[in-house]
Amino acid sequence: MTNDDVISAAFRVWGQELYKTTSLSKLAGSLGVSKPALYRHFPDKQALLGAMEDRFYDDYTDAIKPVLEEAQKTSSGQEKLLTIVQFITGYFARHFDYFIYSLIRLHGSGKDHHFFKMEPMNKRGVSFDKLGLRLSPDHPSMLFLAGVTGLFATGMFHKRRHGVKDGIKPKGLEASSFEQPSEEEIDSFCSIIVKRVRLGLQLDKTLVDTLPYEELECWVLSEGERQETAAFSPPDPILKAVAEVVAEEGPWNASMQTVAKRSGLSKSGLYAHFKSKEDMLSRLFMTEFDRIARYAAVRTETSAIREERLYLAILSIADCLRARPEILVILDWVRIQRLELDLSMPTALYDFFTTLNLDVLAEGVWENTSKWILFLLVSILMHAYAVSGGELQPASLRRMFRFISLGVEGLE
Repeated sequence: MTNDDVISAAFRVWGQELYKTTSLSKLAGSLGVSKPALYRHFPDKQALLGAMEDRFYDDYTDAIKPVLEEAQKTSSGQEKLLTIVQFITGYFARHFDYFIYSLIRLHGSGKDHHFFKMEPMNKRGVSFDKLGLRLSPDHPSMLFLAGVTGLFATGMFHKRRHGVKDGIKPKGLEASSFEQPSEEEIDSFCSIIVKRVRLGLQLDKTLVDTLPYEELECWVLSEGERQETAAFSPPDPILKAVAEVVAEEGPWNASMQTVAKRSGLSKSGLYAHFKSKEDMLSRLFMTEFDRIARYAAVRTETSAIREERLYLAILSIADCLRARPEILVILDWVRIQRLELDLSMPTALYDFFTTLNLDVLAEGVWENTSKWILFLLVSILMHAYAVSGGELQPASLRRMFRFISLGVEGLE
């Protein structure tokens, strides 16, 4: 057994549980050795995690360097971007273990909402700055929007291939390996994603160009004009305590005991409200998703134009999450770090988008249009909290809407 053997097993074994735990005992068991035997290779768990990060960046940068060199040969920023998107989606479609690792350990850290850490990339001679894609006066940049879209699509690709539906894992998901997708399957997947990034949902460009953006933004985002609805009524104190604890600790780690203490109840008193932790989380999600969906419905029913209704929906949901930042953080947990939550997620907010008939514009692996929109929106709002303390810029939502509607062609 070599160091490389241990590292490879760590990617596989810990990735099966989405790095919820990083147990050396479980890793040793998978290798058929004792736990002390691992210490002959790595002095502690942090040293092993460091070696995993080095392995990831070494392999990833080796693979992307020739792609970047090829992309530099074209003067078109859009073509450079699409070349990168095709590589990234294909790479992580082929390498499931690396995808899960990057999702949880790197992108999911909350410290850098631009995919991976830039320092180890730059150290290995890889920089998107040379392509003129990373630095942009506008946020979200084309690279950000395209990258988040690729991340979402790749997650859906693996969930579908591994039989994960609505967060429910089949019995075989704990297997040590999965059937590798064929090159034909990967090529088909990548072509759909590249098309989606290039053209979006292919909505009516004239309508997208002529929407009264400032008027709509003022109506939805102005505090003085906000309608009194259930979405902005004071939340139930107990559910508010649940939301705060889940936002701080994540859905997996939040305990009934911590929630009871935060809400001023005994643990037995909390059980008078919820049958179990799963019931508590389900009630929280059902309640909050329903509040947001109802508010968005009130705002969008004022228009019969699909493009305008979509933008009003984006504005409305952003407004709700701005008022309840703890719910935004919870959605970020679900968005990135917990793609396979062991509970059924309520569909109220997703179902809302079906009234816009957006899924009829989708194809193949892209049946999750509503989830894609929410994924992008939460990404942008979390980035705003990371860089500006949550100040909401309508221009960012406008760029997101144009990207969804027309792809990167609508941003140039």
